Amino acid sequence: MHDHSVAEMQLPAPARKDLPVIRPLPRRKVSSSIANLSVALPRARRVHFEASILSTAMRLLVWLWGALRFYYGNLRDVLRRRDSEERRAKRLRRIFEEAGGTFAKFGQQLSIRADVIPYAYCAELSRMLDQSPPFPTADAIAIVERSLGKKLEDVFEAFDPDPIGSASISCVYQARLHSGERVAVKVRRPGIGPLIAADLRALDWLLVLAETLTIITPGTTRSFRQDLQSILFRELNFRTEARYTDLFRRRAERRKANVTAPKIYFPHCSEEVMVSEFVSGVWMWEIMAAVEHDDREFLAKIREQGIEPKSLASNLMLAMNREIHQEPFYHADPHPANLVVMPNNCICFIDFGAVGRFSTQSRKTFRELSHHMIRGDISRMVNASLGLAGPLPPIDVESIRRELTKVYADWVYTQKSRDAEWWERSMVQIWIRTMEVAQQYQMPMSFETIQYFRAAFSYDAIVNRLNKELDVAQEYRAFLRQISREARHRMRRRLRERLTGPTDADYLALEELGDLASQFMFKVQRNVEEPILQFRAVVGKIAYIVRLLMRLGYLVTAVLGIAVLSDSIAKRWFGHTIDWDHVISRFTSFGWVQLVAITMVLVLIRRIIIRLSMPDSRPDADR
Repeated sequence: MHDHSVAEMQLPAPARKDLPVIRPLPRRKVSSSIANLSVALPRARRVHFEASILSTAMRLLVWLWGALRFYYGNLRDVLRRRDSEERRAKRLRRIFEEAGGTFAKFGQQLSIRADVIPYAYCAELSRMLDQSPPFPTADAIAIVERSLGKKLEDVFEAFDPDPIGSASISCVYQARLHSGERVAVKVRRPGIGPLIAADLRALDWLLVLAETLTIITPGTTRSFRQDLQSILFRELNFRTEARYTDLFRRRAERRKANVTAPKIYFPHCSEEVMVSEFVSGVWMWEIMAAVEHDDREFLAKIREQGIEPKSLASNLMLAMNREIHQEPFYHADPHPANLVVMPNNCICFIDFGAVGRFSTQSRKTFRELSHHMIRGDISRMVNASLGLAGPLPPIDVESIRRELTKVYADWVYTQKSRDAEWWERSMVQIWIRTMEVAQQYQMPMSFETIQYFRAAFSYDAIVNRLNKELDVAQEYRAFLRQISREARHRMRRRLRERLTGPTDADYLALEELGDLASQFMFKVQRNVEEPILQFRAVVGKIAYIVRLLMRLGYLVTAVLGIAVLSDSIAKRWFGHTIDWDHVISRFTSFGWVQLVAITMVLVLIRRIIIRLSMPDSRPDADR
């Protein structure tokens, strides 16, 4: 009843005795009705698609037709005596490419799962080109106008109807904003969401059936199916990709790194449309081809722009180390078609549809592994790599340890050899053989580890083709020196801030430290006064079991005593002994006797288990 009096804030008026007590008083006019107030916050929509049983069945036929073609080709090769793993891998790649659409995306994602399929298949599938025929430009314009809620001419001054790129998920067009900036417009392919959902559901049916028939080890594909669904649906959300692209760009600018990403125009972005800066430069794959074929004319031309392949390899290696060891996420698909080289060796990363992240524990484990790799400490390298797998199931850990020791020993000694080839010194050799060991012994590997291996494959393939003499350990030491200098500058700045005394943050940290110390002392006191393990309760449990077994022993002794007494009476009074074997066999032949005996044993076992499962903090439970 005081709501309006609080809001008025008026000076008290002098009392007038000639006015009645009950009369209206002035009040502030409320600006709007409380019924119009809404405190509910909008929730971010998760991009997810559902597939009907009919559409899934239709896609299942496509999958079955592809499987039939694959196994028929394998059988024909066996009959012609030319079957090999490489030929099977190439056949699978051709089937995925010819099927097109979502099969290309499935093939690309399958290429990173060296823990599921042999490396020959991974290597072949990684060569797949995600190319699909473009969809009609009129559909793209309709999607842009529907998503942005504006007419095309209200957003763009010019829009090129011929796409500059067409993949399984999207088409990319070039355009120009009214402000004059040249932009790339990425538009999601219509109907691709339900199509991917149907393919995922059909794949689920096939893999579950294969596990049920034990064609595949039961339970091995569950995480793969979940990861695949998460990745593909995330790639369909262009708003998420835009945020990762912008965050990567801003963090690179802040640390003044020689890498960048396209500028994002967020007012023109949605889940189906992403508008970004049109980046001009040289594709990384062009430079790799020029180095491999010694195209001196092309190399001289890019050197005029300040692009030098060996320095470029070092820059890319530095970028990889920063992403893996410092950044909150990294580009998980850095193949040459996603890297544009700009003047002065600046590398622009595009297409952030696939990103990887590390947990704090995994990041620390990777740092530990990198540290031991530089020092050549083989046994600790093995321990760190086992830590990447997380909690291990009941597997032959010692055999895995021996195999990994061989893997890392071969790599370390190859680094020190003068006659080793460049591909033998690459990090790819370690990751390939590690995944082969994991597959052989069914050692689980987390998806974040597998995704990192995929990124490492791409980085290593690029830098070694740009500079075959690149020393990975030396580049990592250069990275450590750089981040050490940055840490020194940060510490000096913090010390200068504290020359006049502790900062407010220091006092807050001290207060939290004092509270933590108090809680620790209280916990120690509780543990001293009431130990976690109650020895009296443990002794009581043991005594209970012993008493139970002794009662059973008394019963058996009593039965044996009665049997001996009966045998003695029969021999003395009736002149013959009792045939106990015949009596026991006849007695136990009755079903109810066996049922009673089994019930007694089960009850006895259950009583013991229940008593053992009782909490330790009940020392007087047996009283």
